[in-house]
Formats: sequence, structure tokens, C-alpha cells
Amino acid sequence: MRTPDRTLLQLSDPHVTAEEGAADERLALALETVRASGIRPAAILLTGDLSDDGSSESYARVRAAVDPLGAELGAPVIAIPGNHDEAEVFREAMLDGAPLHRAVDVDGVRIVALDTTVPGRAHGELGAGQLEWLTDVLARKAKHGTVLAMHHPPIPTAHPLLSRIGLRDPSRLGDVLRGRDVRFVVCGHAHAVAAGTLTGIPVWSGPALHVTLDPLPGEGRLRAWADIGGMTRIDLFRDDVVATLVPLASAPTAAYDDPIAERTAWLDEHEAADRG
Repeated sequence: MRTPDRTLLQLSDPHVTAEEGAADERLALALETVRASGIRPAAILLTGDLSDDGSSESYARVRAAVDPLGAELGAPVIAIPGNHDEAEVFREAMLDGAPLHRAVDVDGVRIVALDTTVPGRAHGELGAGQLEWLTDVLARKAKHGTVLAMHHPPIPTAHPLLSRIGLRDPSRLGDVLRGRDVRFVVCGHAHAVAAGTLTGIPVWSGPALHVTLDPLPGEGRLRAWADIGGMTRIDLFRDDVVATLVPLASAPTAAYDDPIAERTAWLDEHEAADRG
């Protein structure tokens, strides 16, 4: 069985507000799921729309929830803003004044946090200055390659709303990434899981902790589900990357929840027979 060299966790779009409510409960559910799993991620990526109203109160509660888990697991928390976030409030509250664009080395993997937001608008853009900065960062290879984290997906989505508020001119980003050591691009914003490529690089549009948009609603409808959400486990192997949806629901019905040794005893027998 192959085991990953390192694992990242992506949490996106919790949409916490100034007043504590259901969004806090869903964030707490995600964090408790991580704790209960026993996983030791190399980093925790927060890919935007951490707040729904850009309030300092919402960011304070996000940090109070996430930072202790990061410290407990020895995993840096890497946060980027989304279109619902207020950039300057976000920068002070979440990053202690650090730049929104930054590159962080995590056990030899370079995590590049890229701000795609446009003040007062829902769509995303990358200006010439941002792309020049990214070009300079990628000019040198990282030991184990680069993972690019951003809010707006640079790939098409299956529902009509996102075609109007996605990342504009994604080919400009693709031109910068072509031939570089970027192994994976991870995004939020779409509130629906999707996978694609940009200039041959795998792109993952991760789930939201908040509502999930239905990619196949009734004709002429835009539908969202309140209690279907999730996060992403990203496993980095030497030459491969695997992203896995981790579904979250407040009251799931378990088909089974048994010791793994009991559920796999039949497989142990078959493998033992194969070995002779």
C-alpha cells in the first residue's frame, strides 16, 4: 500500500459572521473530524470566504477555532482571502499584518498563497503586478514542488452563477505556471467540488463548509443545500497528488462504523492466500 509523503488539509468558505451561529458549528464539526481522525497534516489551507461579512469578530472566532488545532498538530495554518472577506481586516486579523501574497515552505513543499480578490466584486482577477510576483517566486524550484492556493477557480464550473463570478482571464495565470514546478492548484469559491486542469496542471475546486450549490438543479433553477458540505484531504506522493473529498453533515447516518480489522478480515485472508 502506498502512503503519502505528506498530507495537506483544505477548509474553505465557512462564511462565519459577526454573530455566532450555524457557520461556527460547521467549522467546529470540521475541526473535530480532523482531531478524531488522528491525521497529522503538513499544513492546513484556508482558501477564502472565512468571513461572510468581513467583521473582525468573525475572524477572531475563526482563529480561536483553527489556530489551536494547527498548534496541536504542528501544522501551519495558511489563510487567503475570498470575495466576502475584507482584505485589510483579514490581513490584520488573520495574518498579523503579513502580505496577502506569500510563499511558505512546508517540509520542502512550497505553498504559494495567492490573493485573487477584487474589492467590492465577486469575481476574481490577477493583475500584472501579482503575476510578476508569482513569476519571480516560481523562478526557483522548490525541493518537492509547489502547491498554489487561491480562492477563485481558474477552471469552468458546472453551474451558471460561477461562470459570471469566477477568475477572469485564467489563461494569463496558465502562462505563468507553464513549465514551472507547480504540482497542484487548490481553490474554493464555487461551493461545489470539481476537478480540471490548467495548462496540464491539476486543479481542485474544493467543497465549502457553508452551503453546497447543486451542479444539476432543475431547469432554470439555482439550488443550494444547507447541510451538505465538506473539506479536502490532499495527499502528496513523490510523483502524484490525490485530492479526496471529506463529506461533512451534522447528523449523518452511518452504514457501518466498526474496527477496521473486522471490516477487512476477509481481505487479509485473501492476501494471505495469494502469498501462499
